[in-house]
Parts: sequence; C-alpha cells; structure tokens
Amino acid sequence: MGEKRSDTKEKILESALKLFSKKGFRETTIKDIAKDVGITEGAIYRHFTSKDEIIQELLTSITKEMREIISEALSSSDKEEEILENIINSLIDYAFSKPESFRFLNLYHLLKDSPKVTNLPGELILKFLNNLKAKGKLKTYPEIALAMITGSVERVFIFKERKFLKYKTPEIKRELTQALKRALL
Repeated sequence: MGEKRSDTKEKILESALKLFSKKGFRETTIKDIAKDVGITEGAIYRHFTSKDEIIQELLTSITKEMREIISEALSSSDKEEEILENIINSLIDYAFSKPESFRFLNLYHLLKDSPKVTNLPGELILKFLNNLKAKGKLKTYPEIALAMITGSVERVFIFKERKFLKYKTPEIKRELTQALKRALL
C-alpha cells in the first residue's frame, strides 16, 4: 500500500507542476489537480494538507535539483571564466530540458511573498559573483550580474518557447554565454 501512495503522491506532484506552470498558482485548484491525476480531491488530502503544501514540496524539490546543477558547474573548472560559462549553460540546459520546473520556479519567485525560502540556487551563483567582484574581475555589482544572468536565461527560454528564437540550442548557448561574458567580465 505504501508503494501505491508514493506513486500517487508523485503523480499529484507531476500534475500540479504541469498545471501550476501553465495556469499559475491561483488559477489551479485542488479539483483541477485531482481531475488531471484521475483521483478524488479527498485522495489528494491523504497526501497533502493544502495546495500550499504541494507548492512548497515542489519548490523544495526543484530548488534542491537546481542547487546540485549549479554546484556541479561551480566545481567544473579552476578557471572562473569557464565556471561562468558552465553556470549559464547549466541554467539554459535546465530550462530547455525541464521547462515546467523552470517556469514553476520563475512563477514562484514572481508571485509568492511567503514563506521565506532559503538555500535558493541563486545564492550559490551570487557567492561566486561576489568572489569575482572581490578580485576585481566583475564589471558590475554581483546582484546586478545575477539579475543579468538569470533574467537573460529566462528571457531566452521564453523567446525560444514562443518560437521567436529560431536558433538551435547550441547556438543560443554560445551566443548568450559570449554576450554575458563580455558584459560582466
């Protein structure tokens, strides 16, 4: 029975992620999630106490996944320029390979005021950028550099998703990485 519950819980999370990333948090109801999974609303409440708990579990999972990816990029080289490239490429790869997770994280940051979230993936990047600034290698404030990196990846993701960008992913990665390196270093 425990295995079935785990499977159902996973289906609830997958459905919620899909619906939240398409419709938003407010517009997605427990009823919508239950219908998408093919279960009753009551079945959802056997796994989660509220929609907010589902959101929090997704946020925790996605944040952990992104921290791992960024940590890997940060330890990928001894050369700071290569590390920056790897961070940008990792973010682009994540956005294109897990669009619902990427959209969810962006929606969460744009629309959610509480609860306070700690250990966000951007904190790792900011630490790296603060180090570059301390060494005199960063042309702007670390927070502005972080905004430029994450904002650029987000915008490129949206443009690609809406078919405004017709280029292949390797070309996009190369061009965005080069543009950000020129602007930041």
